[in-house]
Amino acid sequence: MDFGHISSILCLLAVFLSTLPDTNNALTSDEVRDYVKKAIKAGEKTLKEYRKELRKFKDKGVDKAGDSSKDELDMISKRKREAEKLSLNGIISIEVTRTLVEQTGMTTEELASHPELRQEFESEFCPDVKQQNCNKAKQSAYRSVDGGCNNIDHPEWGAAITPQPRYLPAEYDDGITSPRRTSKDGSPLPSTRLVSNKLFRVAGNCTETDYTQTLMVMVWGQFIDHDIVSTPVTQGIDGAPITCCGDEVEKREDCFPISIPADDPHFTTGCMNFVRSAPAPPFDGCQPGARENINQITSFIDGGVVYGDSRKAWLDLADTSTGSMMTSEGNMLPIGGTCRPSNTLTQCQLAGDHRVNVVPSLGGAHLVFVREHNRIAEELRKVRPDWGPSKVYQEARKIIGALLQQITYGEYIPATLAESDLVKFNLKLKRRGFSNSYNDSLNPAAKNVFNAAAFRFGHSQIPPTLAYVLRDYMTRVQATPMESTFLDPQMLVTQNGKRVDDLTRFIVTSNGMKADGQFEPAVRDRLFEDANGNSFDLGALNLQRGRDHGLPPYNSWRRWCGLPVGTSFSDLPDISEENRVIFADLYSEVDDIDVYAGGMVEKPVKGASVGPLFSCIIGNQFKDLKDGDRYWYESQGKEGFTGAQLREIRKVKLSKILCDNFGVDPIQPDVFHVPTPRNDWRRCDQLPGIDFSAWKLRSNTSRGRN
Repeated sequence: MDFGHISSILCLLAVFLSTLPDTNNALTSDEVRDYVKKAIKAGEKTLKEYRKELRKFKDKGVDKAGDSSKDELDMISKRKREAEKLSLNGIISIEVTRTLVEQTGMTTEELASHPELRQEFESEFCPDVKQQNCNKAKQSAYRSVDGGCNNIDHPEWGAAITPQPRYLPAEYDDGITSPRRTSKDGSPLPSTRLVSNKLFRVAGNCTETDYTQTLMVMVWGQFIDHDIVSTPVTQGIDGAPITCCGDEVEKREDCFPISIPADDPHFTTGCMNFVRSAPAPPFDGCQPGARENINQITSFIDGGVVYGDSRKAWLDLADTSTGSMMTSEGNMLPIGGTCRPSNTLTQCQLAGDHRVNVVPSLGGAHLVFVREHNRIAEELRKVRPDWGPSKVYQEARKIIGALLQQITYGEYIPATLAESDLVKFNLKLKRRGFSNSYNDSLNPAAKNVFNAAAFRFGHSQIPPTLAYVLRDYMTRVQATPMESTFLDPQMLVTQNGKRVDDLTRFIVTSNGMKADGQFEPAVRDRLFEDANGNSFDLGALNLQRGRDHGLPPYNSWRRWCGLPVGTSFSDLPDISEENRVIFADLYSEVDDIDVYAGGMVEKPVKGASVGPLFSCIIGNQFKDLKDGDRYWYESQGKEGFTGAQLREIRKVKLSKILCDNFGVDPIQPDVFHVPTPRNDWRRCDQLPGIDFSAWKLRSNTSRGRN
């Protein structure tokens, strides 16, 4: 989506805000005009100086590819070209806000509610914006490629290349952009590596096994996360990864390096590279305010992870002559993308999301839905020979989106949240009929705390190894340490995909890891480790990302969720005595605890994988994604399916899709849980699938009829 369009769409918010009571100091029109012009000039000057600094670091060789561990981390969080303009406007907006706060003495909240200042800034900063026309989208049975106009009144909600909204305002040290570094008593917060060492370090180098769930829980959580959020980091000139450790980069605005304790059990240097997330302007992109962060993909569970979130991605991935998706030899994903294969014969994969090559299990999830799209497209061509390639593609894409929603809410979320929370947050699927839960006043976009903290709980579910399980379902071979598979798709693509079924059998039969706050050494000490021993700590990175984003601390979120808060370290609810002692040793004040740290070590709710706080945040977010989506698959009307079509879709579980496309036969019906007498293996032909005769042309059939 063009940023100018985003700005025009979102600037409607100013109309609403202008109706709020003016509680600010009275300013004359001339003062407002003068303040805004000076502030914008200051912002433009800052941007110019910033670009000069980037060029300096590039020319000096500070920002360059070559440190493989840093390069690999950068691959995962790289900024799309479409997000660059929004990021640069974020830099201007931050400086404008600083300047206006200094000039007027107002807080950022007062600036946001001052209609004259907002209107003047909009007219100076976004003079040519026009309202996006959603008339075409209003009549369409299919989602837009970038998520725009899902909500007709708020076309930017959930769209790609937009600021991430928040449930609670940011808490930056300076109120505008500086990361959360300081305790309530004014002392520095503890190093996030130190917190990780004390809190996330597993005893005996082995995390606790979950004897009821399979590794598919972790795999699906990662896959669906990549369908709803991608937060880019700042990049140097020509996309060079930024360097944040060393004397030359001290106090660099883009950097927030992690200090490593002198007695660290693994790292021998004193600094872990950490680049801040790319900034975004707040609200509508045309107003001053505190720093926000970008979501560069659509927030909807819409299959963007398969198809991409731009028209260019569609053209790169789709076969426009048939309506199918492009594949390579062996019916594998197209060749392309970026990875770091250990085998010179291994080729990187191209998919709707650039993170497809992070681990082979994730790549497998991408592959199965590309194959499923093509299988569905073939079936649609049989029953609808009157449809052209574009119509076949769109209808197959719509069905894939429905299946992703159904598996997420029907299989994955019940494995993550307790039954009581499924009811509380209206997350249960209907067994028959249509849903009328769409709420056009609900912003479905992926919220900052969900993206940067709560949904990262799955990082403690990462297993120590990946392996193959042979067709006898007993023999496990070629167990590979997880750290050896990062950004290396070899286990998936070897022999043109002839081991895909063996890898899938491992995932659906192996026990998962508990989301207990304990991290495998592979991701806590050796993430993207290179030949020189440089690596990262995923737990520390997550904690630092929360501070980078200005996420309020743990107690603030407990309060927001209506949960009891700890008034001292000794009375922290839902946290073990052992972890209370650790928190007291790490933090100066109980109100300093990072939201990620507290949420990760809470005792799980009965019947859930996570504790009360993350249950609350995850429940709220998935409610937003469901009830705020005009194209939710259970909806009645053109946005959904006919009653007959919906009945067919409801038959399908992930097990059937794996059966049909990977040949994993037999398989247990619920692949998120280990086989048991109640979840026993079945042959593929015993699992129900879609009867596509429901898509045949019938003169008396209209969409929405049950």
